[in-house]
Amino acid sequence: MSGKAAIVTGSTSGIGEAIAVKLASQGIRVLVTGRDAERGAKVASAIAGSGGEARFLQADLADPDTPERLVAEALDAWGRIDIVVNNAAMVCNKPTAEVTHRDWDRLFAVNVKSGFFLIQAALPHLKAAGGSVVNISSINGIANDYNNLVYDTMKAALNHMTRGLALDLLKEGVRFNALMPAGVATPLLTSWFREKLGDEQAAKQAAQEIFHAPDVGRPEQIADAAAFLVSSAASWINGAVIPIDGGFRIHS
Repeated sequence: MSGKAAIVTGSTSGIGEAIAVKLASQGIRVLVTGRDAERGAKVASAIAGSGGEARFLQADLADPDTPERLVAEALDAWGRIDIVVNNAAMVCNKPTAEVTHRDWDRLFAVNVKSGFFLIQAALPHLKAAGGSVVNISSINGIANDYNNLVYDTMKAALNHMTRGLALDLLKEGVRFNALMPAGVATPLLTSWFREKLGDEQAAKQAAQEIFHAPDVGRPEQIADAAAFLVSSAASWINGAVIPIDGGFRIHS
């Protein structure tokens, strides 16, 4: 895959960072993007320090202009886009009676809508390259959790959008797949606990207590699967929505 170019959203930490690092290790040039400029610069610098090629663009996917900016940045850097990984996400953990319009709007904007419009903006270049898209969904897209309705609904929508894109563009030479991780030891999991518990320190403690549990994955394990899906080894996988949970959610 050497020489190809990828956009990985939400890649300043966690699963997105691991995917960016993994793709870069295989010779893919990576556009790292997220809201945290300091962390993003560190990720891009670490990739370069390991012999890879990366560029960082600070961007907020809640801004509807961001998808076009990301595509323009990747084209300016490398003149092509072969891979899009929609990883950025926000959480919302609260009782149904407390859910607001803002909760629905902010999660829809980042978790679903931005991914669609990034794909749309990159589509001519993905077609030209015979490219691949991986959407990072969640096991919550098929298994609801308590007080997690908005997030669960968005991940279910992302799953359905993935299959719909694969169907609509079946003859265009672009593949669309989704991964559904269960719990993964990332800052997003800590954010989920923060919303659930309402306390920063309690959230950190709860996250640390489960980070090494056998049913909690590592970001690198998700990155390995994403790297496989965008490779030629997965050329006959299209429209798949794949649980990646170590088998611990089979009973769900």
